[in-house]
Amino acid sequence: MSHVPLRVTVTQAFAATVVDESRTGPPPAAMQHDMSQLPDVGDIIGDHYRLVRLIGRGTFGRVYEAERVDVPEHRVALKLMPRAVYAGRDVERELVMLAAAGHLNVVQLKDHGMTDQYVWLTMPVYEGQTLEERLERRTVTLRECHEIFVPIARGVAALHSGGLRHQDLKPDNIYLAEFAGRLHPIILDLGVAAEKNSSFVAGTILFAAPEQIASLTSRDDRPPLSEKIDTYSLGATLLLSLVGPDCFPGNFAKTEDEIEDAQQLRAENPLHIDALPSLTGAPREKLIAALRRWLALDPEQRASMGEMADELDVLLERDRELQAAEAARVARQGTMLMRFRLAVAGLLVGAVGLGGYGWTKRNTLRLANELARARAEGAAQFDKLETCAASHRLAEDRVAECGIQRARDRNTFTTTLERLSRTGNAAQAEYAEQLMAFTTRLRGCEEASATAAAAHTEEKDRLATECATRTSGLTAKAEELERTVQTRSTELAELQSQTEQLRAEAQACKTRVPDNPYVDPPAPSPPKATTPPAASATVPAATAPASPASAAPPPQTSPAPPLPAPTGLAVSPASSAGG
Repeated sequence: MSHVPLRVTVTQAFAATVVDESRTGPPPAAMQHDMSQLPDVGDIIGDHYRLVRLIGRGTFGRVYEAERVDVPEHRVALKLMPRAVYAGRDVERELVMLAAAGHLNVVQLKDHGMTDQYVWLTMPVYEGQTLEERLERRTVTLRECHEIFVPIARGVAALHSGGLRHQDLKPDNIYLAEFAGRLHPIILDLGVAAEKNSSFVAGTILFAAPEQIASLTSRDDRPPLSEKIDTYSLGATLLLSLVGPDCFPGNFAKTEDEIEDAQQLRAENPLHIDALPSLTGAPREKLIAALRRWLALDPEQRASMGEMADELDVLLERDRELQAAEAARVARQGTMLMRFRLAVAGLLVGAVGLGGYGWTKRNTLRLANELARARAEGAAQFDKLETCAASHRLAEDRVAECGIQRARDRNTFTTTLERLSRTGNAAQAEYAEQLMAFTTRLRGCEEASATAAAAHTEEKDRLATECATRTSGLTAKAEELERTVQTRSTELAELQSQTEQLRAEAQACKTRVPDNPYVDPPAPSPPKATTPPAASATVPAATAPASPASAAPPPQTSPAPPLPAPTGLAVSPASSAGG
């Protein structure tokens, strides 16, 4: 096990010896495949395909770009493998099963054939890059992983439904093709795929399941294999894509004990404490639980590929939590805004109640304008709070990304120093230049992080102070408006009371018209008695009102003119005499 290459696909048909790249000299004869017998550029394959150029080579064959002889514009990827690779296997049956396992995310087998020296098969030529090439630049995000691995899991599940297991899922065998500008992941390299119950086993040690490694490295007591080895390999590939090589358990393993320790760590605590610093709380715990299930040492505890495809939805848990928090924040702001509107509406209704009088109408309009301005200022404050929150989230993401880059540069720096201390030769100049570049990058990252943090803190404090000042001013203005409304209501009530009093006095004046000293009383009717009426002095109404039984008005020769209707103000006899 300690001599098995971890990142190279190895195969073992029955009890054949695996490839050992750590030893000097040629590999064991049982695993030597004569590539010299394979065709080369310019040769015709299967009477229809001319090899145009070499695309890639591997342990078990070569891949060429080929064109149809009869249709030169039709290009395919043609893979050639020595016939010895399929020793002990039913080649025709496996190729037919591969062709039957059609899925949009599995490389399509278009044509195939064989000779005594080699086996060939053709596939489409895709535009894009492998996941391994993508990971050389940076890790992928949780959402990107969801977009990549859900289709891949569905494709592997289709292989399992067709009775096959892939056996060698890893970043190099996942192709990120692009169609019409959209990502389309595709499973590549079905050259080592086998029937689910086949004794043929292959795989890459770094991503292989424990039972798969045991079959690759031992002659006796090999455990039974199932399609669950693909679940483990895809889970390990997903973990590497998320955390990167520095936090991936087993990435630097060189011995059997180290790879076993790495597998134990993946099963117990797959997510390193420094990995995914922005993923916290329940989303992180759910992802860890899912990884433990996919990377379990016991294949019976692992999910099937169809179940894993459904469980990959856990990668979006953080986005769902953020969306729920954003929806709750918007709902709270809506509630606050609604309360503010209700308060404004209440004040407006109170102001409209004073609209019966002209002078109160003008005051009501002024109050309404002030309330409208207060409402606009309140809405502006809510917009600034939302902008501040968005800026805060952006700053947190930048700080997290800077921390990841800083950790990566620190690890690269440490590795470079160790290599420099071991070599001690003429390569020191090159390492010193690399050291200087890494130091400069680290210092720049730290300065950018400090500047961003200071700017974020200053902007946050400024916005908080401005928001508090605006809020205090709006509160004081609302209280002042409320006091003004109460004062206007009291004045309106007093005016209404005075109006009622004046109306009552006017009505009383109308009833006292016979006692008004400025109006001659009407002529009395001729008396029926023989005794002449006694004369009595007229008493002003203000001092002693006359009674019909005790005094009679003086006789008048002509009727008095009618008293004009009161204009709203009563004049007392005392005031008239004084004038």
